[in-house]
Amino acid sequence: MAPRRRSNTGFIGVRLRPAGHFAAEITAGGTRVWLGTFYTKEAAARAYDVAAWRFGRPRHEMNFPEVRSLTEAQSLSTEPLLRSQGEARRYRSGQRRIDTTEADEQFMAQWRRDHPGAVEAERAFWKDKQTYMRERRAGKRQRKAEVEAEYAKGEASTWGEDDERWSWNLTTTASEDTPSEDEDFDFSD
Repeated sequence: MAPRRRSNTGFIGVRLRPAGHFAAEITAGGTRVWLGTFYTKEAAARAYDVAAWRFGRPRHEMNFPEVRSLTEAQSLSTEPLLRSQGEARRYRSGQRRIDTTEADEQFMAQWRRDHPGAVEAERAFWKDKQTYMRERRAGKRQRKAEVEAEYAKGEASTWGEDDERWSWNLTTTASEDTPSEDEDFDFSD
């Protein structure tokens, strides 16, 4: 996996706010969680690391990889600035989301340990699906290239006007080359 991109502050998950303070955020379960606003970018980076430790992220995804444990990260972190009731609510909401995500991660880790066969079956399924989709897209691209080559021949084309192969030029589009997440998976193609 490619290393995470660090912001212009030099830390992962930290950005400069217009007022000159630093905001810390982390992505959890596909949702961005606000960790708070801090006076310094280092304090915001430490808050990010506490959340990263709680999610069980690898140390290379942290701002301070030399910190050896969650307890140590928490001892080095400071409380965020909560300048309004809205910020306090937002902070509490983020903490609840972190707690929920942490519990989900722990549950899924335990489930994976308890059901290794199911994990392997799922991996095999997705690998087969990926192979199938690559082959399907390669076939579509090849047929489309054949149609475009025949079209480029013009009058010299060996295909008749009613040849069904011409329809590939109309039905195959770039959007079909990109699989969608909600696409029904059907091996019968």
